[in-house]
Amino acid sequence: MKTKSQYISSLLLFFLSYCHLLHLSDAQPEANTTGFTCTTSQYTYPCQTYAFYQARAPDFLDLASIGDLFSVSRLKISEPSNISSPSSALVAGQPLFVPISCSCNSINTTTNLSYANLSYVIKPNDTFYIVSTFKFMNLTTYYSVELVNPTLVPTNLSIGVTVLFPIFCKCPNTTQVQNRVKYLISYVFQPFDNLSSVASRFNVSQQSIIDVNGNNFQPFNTIFIPVTELPKLSQPVTAPSPPPAVPPPPVEVNKREGVVTGLAIGLAITGFLLLLLSGLWVNRETALKKRKGVKDEEERQRKLLDKEGKGLKGMDVNLMADVSDCLDKYRVFKIEELIEATDGFSESCLVQGSVYKGYIDGEVYAIKKMKWNAYEELKILQKVKKSFSTYITVFTVY
Repeated sequence: MKTKSQYISSLLLFFLSYCHLLHLSDAQPEANTTGFTCTTSQYTYPCQTYAFYQARAPDFLDLASIGDLFSVSRLKISEPSNISSPSSALVAGQPLFVPISCSCNSINTTTNLSYANLSYVIKPNDTFYIVSTFKFMNLTTYYSVELVNPTLVPTNLSIGVTVLFPIFCKCPNTTQVQNRVKYLISYVFQPFDNLSSVASRFNVSQQSIIDVNGNNFQPFNTIFIPVTELPKLSQPVTAPSPPPAVPPPPVEVNKREGVVTGLAIGLAITGFLLLLLSGLWVNRETALKKRKGVKDEEERQRKLLDKEGKGLKGMDVNLMADVSDCLDKYRVFKIEELIEATDGFSESCLVQGSVYKGYIDGEVYAIKKMKWNAYEELKILQKVKKSFSTYITVFTVY
């Protein structure tokens, strides 16, 4: 009888020890380097829960950027976080409750991990470690990111590639639900934290935290806070971002004045350009006409010379006879030499009347146009030449 009693006592002790170990296995999650295992039979997967997050400078100081990171709207963060306006600016370290959808995910044939699956697009300088540590604030680990992204090479990430980041979470089991636990909030244990301060922040007992997580709390490890309702977070007083300035109503008079002014300026510029172009065109035409006149005069002189060439040659003897009576020394020049010396009898070489100043072989000549019978005029020129010897006189007959 005694042996039977001892046997029953030993069996009862073994059963109680087994139950205690089973409770500890639920209360103490595995080291969260890769995540937390789960089974769908004893837990209420999937579930809606929350992650405790703190605003961080410089990229996450507004609800819009944090909402984009977690793929939720600003309103879904502001309401549970006790923030009056979704557009309010945040300060570094400001506490937030971010909603996440937690599920039990199959990794392989033997392992299921509990996490919220978030998609993230890789940006310049991003790595698994940087994003999990400094953007998701240790709510996951790069070991876990590598595990759920087996096709990606961590050291060769392309900008723009989409990566799945597993945010650590848990759903209440059936016993916790019976004890009215509504959420298991994901919280990253900080170096300055202690069990008492964490329990006070979430308005729960220290023992309830130990029951879920065990008694081994390490900095930057994710733990789960069982709450029957979301605690009210204490928020700093910040003014909401000012709405965009409303532009003043348009004034019709100002618009008309602007149109008139612009039109006047445009017409003035157009008129000035037309005037300038007209002046350039007139100047060009005048220069062309002047050149054409000089050429026509030269051509006329040449034609006249060709026409009367023979007669002039026949009259050279008479001309020289008349000239020899009036001049001591004389020299006969060709008409081409005289035209070249006077630039085609240009007005710029005209001295007075029909007398032109010209250069022939480096000497200055006074070249005068005269009619054929110029005997008397030559006598006068001879007298003038005796009194003034500045110019050597040349005459041409036409």
